[in-house]
Amino acid sequence: MSIPRLNPYRSALSIPVTAARPAARDRNQTAREDAASLTDRDRELIFQATGQRIRPGEPNAGWINQLAAAIAADRAAGRLAPAQEITAVYLKDLFRRYDQSPTGRNPIAGYLEPALRYLEQSGAGGGRLDVTA
Repeated sequence: MSIPRLNPYRSALSIPVTAARPAARDRNQTAREDAASLTDRDRELIFQATGQRIRPGEPNAGWINQLAAAIAADRAAGRLAPAQEITAVYLKDLFRRYDQSPTGRNPIAGYLEPALRYLEQSGAGGGRLDVTA
């Protein structure tokens, strides 16, 4: 049995541990940059579901909640087209993706019901298809 502080060679031989994911500061910066891709309707949905107002064009939006970060990341990655509306189907799928993640943590769980309620009340996101294209 070795005790690290009594064995001066242990620290030299051990492999340094590296972070498996970016630092919180880097994740928050990426989320703020992705927020530029949110549409006005996205911003209203986020406000109604979370209470956080994310204004377009703010040079430093600061911290944004997980629902906003997830929608912004999907917009930035192209999973949501620029003019595509957020629907109840999209929100439920987003919820399911988080629920099935290996972390066992769903950071948008508290936002799903208010977001779905807002979509229902506003008449938006009812799964309508645009067949004019």
